Amino acid sequence: MTYPDDFVNQIVCGDSFETLKQIPDGVVDLCITDPPYGLNFRSARPSEERKKDFIENDKAEELVPLIQKTIPELLRVMKENSEIYWFCGGGGSPILAWAWLEFKKYEPEMRVKNLLVWDKEFVGLGWDWRFQYETIFQLVRGRGIDNSDSSASNVIRAKKVIPQENEHPTPKSIEVIWEIMRRKSKEGDLILDPFLGGGYNRNHR
Repeated sequence: MTYPDDFVNQIVCGDSFETLKQIPDGVVDLCITDPPYGLNFRSARPSEERKKDFIENDKAEELVPLIQKTIPELLRVMKENSEIYWFCGGGGSPILAWAWLEFKKYEPEMRVKNLLVWDKEFVGLGWDWRFQYETIFQLVRGRGIDNSDSSASNVIRAKKVIPQENEHPTPKSIEVIWEIMRRKSKEGDLILDPFLGGGYNRNHR
């Protein structure tokens, strides 16, 4: 692979960690990514070929090693004043605390500035206090990215995407990604997602 031809405006299929190593130092303006949460999530939508598959690398004991392996490489490829938006879980598990404590270890090179909430406007299955949100860490390097718009809220409301058969079981709403991009990027910026999942949204091809 060669940079930038094989990376810019491309979906690169392969091992995230090996691909990250091929990106030069200090070229990425913004990272928005949705890694495995450590929930051992199992799809509720089986198909003939895939009987309720688990998401790979999603066990609780794999979360901290994943952060330890990913963050140093991200900090290497990120520009001096840049930001990482790292999707995480929405309650019912200690993974949020584990991730936060792990991110703290990278101070002062990187710091947790905020914890955004994605309100899915849809109550999940279950009982008692049912799940309706997920969290997104705002991780800042240097001064971060300027956002002079005081209307930005750390609660983003966007409907949950219901996956169809043979699609990734935990797709993210394009509205959530766009809300971050429109406030934190400009034309010509390089935006990275090292955990792209299926890399496909049926409504936004």
